[in-house]
Amino acid sequence: MVKANYSAWHINPKDFSNGWTDIEKLQFFARYAILAPSGHNTQPWQFQRRGESLVLGVNPQRELPFSGALAAEPYVSLGTCSETLRLAALGFGFGVDLYYKLDKKTEVETSVRGRLVPQPDLLKAIAERTSNRSLYKDKALPPELLKDIVKNEFNDLHVWRTRDKQSVDFLARQTKAATETIMSNAEFRAELSKWVRNNVTKQYDGMPAFTQGMPTPPSLIARHIIKHVNIAKGQAKTDAKRLKHSAEVILICVKRSGPKAYLDAGRLFARICVLAQSHGIASSGVGAAVIDPQAKQNVAEHFKLTEVPTALIRLGYATKKAKHTPRWPLEKVLT
Repeated sequence: MVKANYSAWHINPKDFSNGWTDIEKLQFFARYAILAPSGHNTQPWQFQRRGESLVLGVNPQRELPFSGALAAEPYVSLGTCSETLRLAALGFGFGVDLYYKLDKKTEVETSVRGRLVPQPDLLKAIAERTSNRSLYKDKALPPELLKDIVKNEFNDLHVWRTRDKQSVDFLARQTKAATETIMSNAEFRAELSKWVRNNVTKQYDGMPAFTQGMPTPPSLIARHIIKHVNIAKGQAKTDAKRLKHSAEVILICVKRSGPKAYLDAGRLFARICVLAQSHGIASSGVGAAVIDPQAKQNVAEHFKLTEVPTALIRLGYATKKAKHTPRWPLEKVLT
């Protein structure tokens, strides 16, 4: 039996109707959009119907007051959600326009544009995608396939990628140092602990401890451990090891920091992860080296980047299958 807080992952694409109105179509696409990745699985989005358009905005109760600014949140997560909606529409054979409104508050207005060739594999990939933090196999990704997966169509972004051992080792060292710095901060751990869940949680958001490989018994006190115990060195070592066991490492960089660029970075992040999943390739974000200011600067200087590193993704063939994380159903985030 599917738990209520995981039921959002179970979508029957056959329930969709081409005869629906545009707003009805958009609402169905949004069922896929809410499966997008987000920082700490906060899911900081909310949807509002406006005529035949569906507007995606920020839920202020799900923002990260301490680490959000460092991680370009909630913009990146809003971007992942809006792009996943666009990909879902494409899965059913519809184009969707995304219009950014960035004046008083950040919103993305979505509207149906017209018919396209359906790509149903995208729907399967969205519903199967996970943040897979397992060690990946020592197997290179096909170059032409990788080129298609990481294709960048955003003018305000730069994509840098590598599988070079020395470069990956450098990123692993920066990740280790950044994780030690971040996790040693009591304020960050207090914020993080609010989103840590035990493995049998009934809540609809946050990160069950199994996402970090923790068994159920200790997961029952995981929140307490995160908040009150400095586990920085152990977590740093684990994160660095994961990065070293990646077939490809991708940096998404913004040319100029700001909401639009961060939204685009989130969109590209989601697109890479979904396209990778459609080819059986696992993905996960590794945030520390692009969140900690010193590590971010070190990465940019080492690789002679004039752009600002904003997201880091590891790709590869997984050694273990990852579980989904809880999701709020669309009905709870739609007005």
